[in-house]
Amino acid sequence: TKELIEALAYELDVEANFFCYPIGNQVKEEECHFRKLKTTLVSSRRECAARATLLNKLVETLESYLDLPVVNFPQFEISSLSEAEEASVECRKYWQLGDGPIKNMIRVAENAGGVVSTFGEVSEKIDALSLNRGRPLIILNTTKNTPRIRMDIGHEILHIIGHDGVETGDRDTEAQADHFASHFLLPRAALIREYTSRDVRRIDWNSIYNIKVKWGISARAIVYRLNQYGMITPSQYRTANIHFSKTGQTKSEFHDDKISLDLPELLPSSLSLLINEYGSSFGGLMKELGIKPEFLVSLTQTENLVLPMLKELN
Repeated sequence: TKELIEALAYELDVEANFFCYPIGNQVKEEECHFRKLKTTLVSSRRECAARATLLNKLVETLESYLDLPVVNFPQFEISSLSEAEEASVECRKYWQLGDGPIKNMIRVAENAGGVVSTFGEVSEKIDALSLNRGRPLIILNTTKNTPRIRMDIGHEILHIIGHDGVETGDRDTEAQADHFASHFLLPRAALIREYTSRDVRRIDWNSIYNIKVKWGISARAIVYRLNQYGMITPSQYRTANIHFSKTGQTKSEFHDDKISLDLPELLPSSLSLLINEYGSSFGGLMKELGIKPEFLVSLTQTENLVLPMLKELN
């Protein structure tokens, strides 16, 4: 009934004609690269796929209003850890990032034409996800500490450049993505050069935390790599993991606060540009999508930026 449609529209912050629009190219769950696929709730995956459909439609519509960065993700065939590590080296070269620390991982993805966002409480139920449909989308869980968020971005970049058309979530594809992310953030040669332990009988924690803060990667990832390269013994590796557990560093670590938090820039700056240019109508964007500003800011997690600007206009 007309009354029910109006009630639904009111509750969902959309216009009544939203329900008459075709969904278009709906995002399917199998298209999304979900982290921990087997343990992610089906309801959470479905909700994320639905939100990805809407976000993808928003981005496609935005492209008719703004000149967004050109999509520039190289493509590789990756089926092993060695190929993932080689891709990490090639990506640094391709994007001209040099051999030093990467200060802002979100900017790397956005400069290459990707869109980085979060689905708020929904994305807290998953680790991270990505979707590659012409313009890649990366959805993050921002409740994590900064080193893990940076790793998640690298993880999703690998899915975009090396797993296009491949259903991921299994042990091999996830290991390849983790391997790429770790080496993209901290190349092998840099770790070997910067770990300065002079006593092979002890782990040099000062060196590990110095590397962590400089390169923006977790101490646990560094210790894993040191063991991988034979720079510490298996016994030292076990001792290190016990140390992380006993000192409460399983989810957050010492010196996390010394690594600056990366924030999405492309979507917020695009929306603020449209407001400055056209006001609360966003130049017809709202009408074209059949949604209200409240729905837009909820979808893009831009409440702190967009809502104050709209209030000033009103």
